[in-house]
Amino acid sequence: MFKKIDTFNFKKQTSIFKNLTLLVYKSFIKEPRSIIFMLVVPIFFSVMFFFIFKGNDKTLVKGALLFNYALLPCLTVLTSLTPAIVEWKNSVFLKRIDITGVKKSMFIASIWLVYLLAGLFFYIIVLCFNMIFSIAVLGTGANNDFLSAFKTINFGYLLLSIILICATSIALATLFGGIANSSGSIQGVVMMVYFFSIFLSGVMLPAQALFTSKGIVIFTYFIPHKYPVFLYMYAFNSETWLTSSQGTMNSFTAVWQPIVGSLAILAGLFTLTTFTFKWTAKR
Repeated sequence: MFKKIDTFNFKKQTSIFKNLTLLVYKSFIKEPRSIIFMLVVPIFFSVMFFFIFKGNDKTLVKGALLFNYALLPCLTVLTSLTPAIVEWKNSVFLKRIDITGVKKSMFIASIWLVYLLAGLFFYIIVLCFNMIFSIAVLGTGANNDFLSAFKTINFGYLLLSIILICATSIALATLFGGIANSSGSIQGVVMMVYFFSIFLSGVMLPAQALFTSKGIVIFTYFIPHKYPVFLYMYAFNSETWLTSSQGTMNSFTAVWQPIVGSLAILAGLFTLTTFTFKWTAKR
C-alpha cells in the first residue's frame, strides 16, 4: 500500500539537541584549555597591556581600554573551538553518530551554541574583573573613565557587537577545524590569525596609536573581527566615534557599515565552510 512518510518530530529533535548540547558543555568544562584561553589569558593580557599603555601619566590612557580587553574571551573562542572541532571529528562518538539517527549538522549547531554562550559568559566575567581592577588602580573619581563610560552605553548595539564577535570567531574556528586533520597541524595558523585579530582589529592597541595611516586602515579591512569591534566601540560612545574613537583615520562613517560588513563576512565564511568542511580525516 502506501509508504509511511517520516514527519519532523519537533519534541524529539529538541530533546536530541538538548542532550547534544549538554554533552558538548560537559566536554567544554572538563577541558583545561577552555578555562586557560577564555579566562586566564584574557585577564593576564588585560592587566599587562593596561600598564603598558597607561605609562607614568594616568591621564594618558585611563580605564577605557579595559572595555576592549573584556572582548578577549570572545576572540579566544577561535583558539579554543578549532582544536575542539578537530578532536570531535576524530572521536569514536562522531564516527558512529550516523547509526544513531542524529544529524551531524545538529551536533555542529550544539557546539556553536555552547561556545557562543561561553564567549558571552566569560566576557561578563572579564568585564567585572576589569571593573574591579580599574577601581583598585584608578579609584572611582573622574580619572576612571571606565566607570563613566557606563552612562553612554547603547546596550542594543553592545549585545549585537558581542554576538557578532563571537560568531566571527566561531565561523573562523569551524572553517579551520573543518579543514584540519589534526589539531597540531592547524594550531600555528589559528594562533597567527588570533594575534592578528586582537592587535589589528582595535582590541588590544589604542585606535589613536594604530589607525594613523590610510594604508593601515585599508589593510585592517581584511581582519574579520575589525567590523564588530568597531560596532562595539560605537556602542560605548557614539558621539566620539567619528572624532576620536576610530583614531586619526576613520574606517567607517556610519554605524550600518560595520554591521553589514560583519554579516557579509559571516555569510562568506559559513558558505566557504560548506565546501571545505571534512568530516573524516584522510590517512
